[in-house]
Amino acid sequence: MSAAGVCRVQAAANVVDESVSLLARAARRSYKVISLVGVVALVAGLSAPVAATPQPAPSGGARPGTPMTRQQLVDHVNRASEELEKVVERYNQLRDDLRTTVTQIGVLKRQLVPLQKKVDLHRAKVGMIASAAYTTAGSTGLNALLHADDTRDVLDQLMVIQLLADDQRREITTLTRLRDQYEAAQATLRALVIQGKDQQKELAASRAKIEGDLAELQRLRDRAFGPGREPHRLNARQGWTKPEVSGKPRKILDFALNQLGKAYRWAGEGPDGYDCSGLVLAAYKLIGKELPHNSARQFDVARKIKRADLTPGDLIFFYRDLHHVGIYVGGDRMIHAPNAGERIRIDLIDALPIRGFGRVL
Repeated sequence: MSAAGVCRVQAAANVVDESVSLLARAARRSYKVISLVGVVALVAGLSAPVAATPQPAPSGGARPGTPMTRQQLVDHVNRASEELEKVVERYNQLRDDLRTTVTQIGVLKRQLVPLQKKVDLHRAKVGMIASAAYTTAGSTGLNALLHADDTRDVLDQLMVIQLLADDQRREITTLTRLRDQYEAAQATLRALVIQGKDQQKELAASRAKIEGDLAELQRLRDRAFGPGREPHRLNARQGWTKPEVSGKPRKILDFALNQLGKAYRWAGEGPDGYDCSGLVLAAYKLIGKELPHNSARQFDVARKIKRADLTPGDLIFFYRDLHHVGIYVGGDRMIHAPNAGERIRIDLIDALPIRGFGRVL
């Protein structure tokens, strides 16, 4: 081989060695372990509160200095109850979002472990190939090429060098792809951790508002109806006969009937108390259907039906913003968790402004 050929081989070996060094340094930088301090704290934010802390809020309803009449108090209680239910359903939505974020964080963490092992493996392969290429094309290899007995030996040596170069290119391509996947997963994980912390803060603010509103609502209810008393209502159960159904509708109906008289509990999923969407969630979970704990999202996943097609176990959604839901039990009646301070009961479905009907069965 000419001196120029020797120089070219040596230069190629130097380039290979330098590229491997650069890739090794880049790969080492990509292995920084993300600190997930605070992820455990996110999970703690998933538990629903048990009791409300009094926090006074303006009551309104009458001109300043003028006591509200009983009817004004009742009207104000109804408005406050409706507004509180909106906030509760928003809280439920936030909590579901946080649960999803925490789940995604766990999935990504599990994916990163084998991915990092693959990166390590291919990085090691690149290093071994580079070492073999250097040995083959180094001083000993060059002497072998220069002093080979015949052309066949020279060609065999060159073929080995070419094969090593091809292997190295493939491994470098694979290593680059895996490294990019690893870094992208790390970036997604960092973003999810930040998102989870933001959701936790919003959840805490929503919880504080609900607790304050609950205290004010209870004060208004005591003024309107007397301490610990509930307003007189038409007994919608009178004239209602339990329908003859079987299968999944029967299970949902029986479950809902067994919850009658239990207290409304905001963000509650049972067994001691429920809010409106929590009652629906628990009923459908009994038959293997996983629903979101939010009435608007339950509306989104339900198949829309007409009123004439309602059968026991179907869902009725109320108000324009879909912040309330009940379980249809036949005879134009539903079982629902009305609002704070009240108990799960049977009501006529026309007692509230209907937004739509849905079926999940």
